[in-house]
Amino acid sequence: MGFLQTNTGLIVGTLTLIAAWFLLHFLSRHGRNIGSLITRSLRRPLLIGLGVSLYGTWITHWVDKRIDVVDQLTLKRLSATLLIITISWAALNVGHAILQSGSMRRWMQMDDEQDKAMLINLLGRLFTIVTLLITTAVLMVNFGIPSAAIATLLGGAGIGFTFATQQISQNFLSGFMLFFNRPFKEGDWINVDELQGTVESIGWYYTRIRTFDRRPLNIPNSIFATKPIENPGQMYNRRILANISLRYEDLGKIAGITDEVREHLKHHPQIDQEQIILVNFNQWDASSINMMVYCFTKTTVWAEWLNIQQSIFLDIAAIVKRSDADFAFNCTTLYPAPNMDMDAIRASITPKGN
Repeated sequence: MGFLQTNTGLIVGTLTLIAAWFLLHFLSRHGRNIGSLITRSLRRPLLIGLGVSLYGTWITHWVDKRIDVVDQLTLKRLSATLLIITISWAALNVGHAILQSGSMRRWMQMDDEQDKAMLINLLGRLFTIVTLLITTAVLMVNFGIPSAAIATLLGGAGIGFTFATQQISQNFLSGFMLFFNRPFKEGDWINVDELQGTVESIGWYYTRIRTFDRRPLNIPNSIFATKPIENPGQMYNRRILANISLRYEDLGKIAGITDEVREHLKHHPQIDQEQIILVNFNQWDASSINMMVYCFTKTTVWAEWLNIQQSIFLDIAAIVKRSDADFAFNCTTLYPAPNMDMDAIRASITPKGN
């Protein structure tokens, strides 16, 4: 270290940095796969960091010789601090470069590209946190703080930080929960606490969804830890459920109508025959008798489901008409009581003097 603080050491260090730049540039251009990736990641932090350390300590030493404001211990700590920051910067660059490499993606052996991206993002976050914690601890040791005091300080700071940023921590930890539990992934359509949309990104603090009116909506991750999450994108089928109202005059025909509709659904190519199919007269209503239709389509795509449901409803309407029945509407019919004198009723409600 003392040699690098001299003029000769400065020249030797400068030439070494220039040689290192050419070497790393050559390896990044002509290296293979991961080697080339690592050298590209190392080039900037090493050259900038070591250059700042070299010239910074030399300038400080040069000033100290003339003014005598910095002792040797402080100078060594300053040089070590610059070196520690350089190594931390290089480690972060190399770690993230490896995580983003094609070799890492192949090693994961995951079929879903979105799951791969989420896992890489999670590993990158963990690596950044661990690297920064280690760097902070090493810097504290470099400045002469005892290890026991560092452990106590970091523990107390962690507790205080947790209480002070409880909501942030909850959102952050919920982000990890989203990956490990995988209730949804990017591209899924979800419904949480009446908030619906397509997931665009899952971040540290927020998950951004795009609502059906194409507006972006950022939801704090803690919401997903406390609210039920509906993910229609993971459905196996879509359900058709309808109560069809027929007239009371068609009570004698409803058994034949339900049988014909049921057979129609059992032979429909878009209805999943492995799921339950129900067509039954199930309700006496105020002005109608109701027939329940319950089945599942093979598709889960909303637009396709709507077309299939419309086709089935039109087929049911044709069956009802073919049976000489009709659909009911809300109405009230008054029937006179038997053996009642209608003339007396009219006389009782006619105003006097008319």
